[in-house]
Amino acid sequence: MFRTLLTILFATLSLSALAQNGDFPTRPVRIIVGFPAGGGSDVVARAVADKFKDFLGQPGVVENRAGASGNIAADYVVHSPADGYTLYLATASNSINTAAAATGVTGAVTLNYDLQKDLQPIVMLVRNQNVLVANPKLPVSNLRELIQLARKEPGKLNFGVMTPASQLAGELFRQMAKVDIVDIPYRGAAPVVSDLLGGQVELAILDMAVALPQLRAETLKPLAVTSRGRFEGLPDVPTFAEAGVPGYEASGWLGLMAPAGTPPAVLSRLREAAARAIADPNVVARLSPLGVTPATGSSEEFAEFLRADVDKWTKVLRVGNIKLGG
Repeated sequence: MFRTLLTILFATLSLSALAQNGDFPTRPVRIIVGFPAGGGSDVVARAVADKFKDFLGQPGVVENRAGASGNIAADYVVHSPADGYTLYLATASNSINTAAAATGVTGAVTLNYDLQKDLQPIVMLVRNQNVLVANPKLPVSNLRELIQLARKEPGKLNFGVMTPASQLAGELFRQMAKVDIVDIPYRGAAPVVSDLLGGQVELAILDMAVALPQLRAETLKPLAVTSRGRFEGLPDVPTFAEAGVPGYEASGWLGLMAPAGTPPAVLSRLREAAARAIADPNVVARLSPLGVTPATGSSEEFAEFLRADVDKWTKVLRVGNIKLGG
């Protein structure tokens, strides 16, 4: 009798777990994006969401909740049910904002959540490619010559910066190359490119999607890409590490996260579907103009990357003692 009751109990628990997780999802899954529609992060989210019907069995829906460098959206997801139906599209801005809040630098946004405790990594989707570009009249042809010029004339050259990510990418270069280059803050990439072309600023680290049209027209000069490996769209442009700054990397990234406490079976289902979506040839072709590359990997690898990314920017901010935003 005891064994019979035990068998019934285990069966009941198994059926209950299956009802909660095994049938997931039974309705559309939302991806909350912290930036306006039409931007790079939004395009990636929609490309993945459009494939959820194929790989998850339910539609994906993108919802934009812009503001505070993505933190309005993150806070919304943190306080959503941990059932897998509301996901957050995390970006490199989240690592930087977490680091800035920890160091208390001027310009840091106020966080009402803990990125690494209140959200669970599902999968990294893409890595953003960025490139250091220069006005063609700047008398350098490569990164080593730029470093020599900057050391010869400290404080004379300047960076056009439009986001905390671009600012910290430049700050990392300054610290590692031991150069003095001044930040000039802008509201968006378009005015930075305009002043680069006009010679009002000499340098900028731009998203590949922004830089490529100018590089193809040869109106700007590429010096190095910020990623660990070369970008296939610019095979002749070296990485910072290859060009004279060993160990430098400042790539952007996008990944999916869920509220803490989301069942492991649900997270596994979401990771599998998202990984298949981002590797789909049609999605790869759709995202190619953005200059991003599929990343994927395990949830554990994403979590480890996130910890390292926060640590890296925390150290950069502490050493630099800079004000975010210029």
